[in-house]
Amino acid sequence: MDLKLMTYLIYLLVSIGLTVWVARTLMRNGQVFLDDAFDNERLAASVNRLLVVGFYLLNLGYVAVALKIAQPLLDGSEAMEALAMKLGFVLLVLGAVHFFNLLVLSKYRRRRVLEKTAPPVAPRIVMAPPPVFAPPVPPRPAGRPPAPPQ
Repeated sequence: MDLKLMTYLIYLLVSIGLTVWVARTLMRNGQVFLDDAFDNERLAASVNRLLVVGFYLLNLGYVAVALKIAQPLLDGSEAMEALAMKLGFVLLVLGAVHFFNLLVLSKYRRRRVLEKTAPPVAPRIVMAPPPVFAPPVPPRPAGRPPAPPQ
């Protein structure tokens, strides 16, 4: 079998396997996050399924587009390097899509939580009593001893 064809097959098997594994993991473990974000289990389950479909479409589409290896593969080490590069990009795309989903959903959740919270209580201002001023002390004349107390 041709070295390039073997690399393509390994790339497709590993990429599709990774995509399926990540999608199932996110669907199973992300349900709790979505339940909390939407505060509606039925809506969260529907959004979860739609996210998984979009995840499959985006990642498998990227895997298909990135399939072609332009340079000739002369030996096994070049094939392994090309395969590692391709799989690395697939993993980066999987991570970026996951991060983007979490970012959007956490912003949605934060907005929903802020809408449900009560407005802050106005601060209670306690007024201090006005300061008491003592009458000014008249200046003493110079050179005279102070007057004895009476």
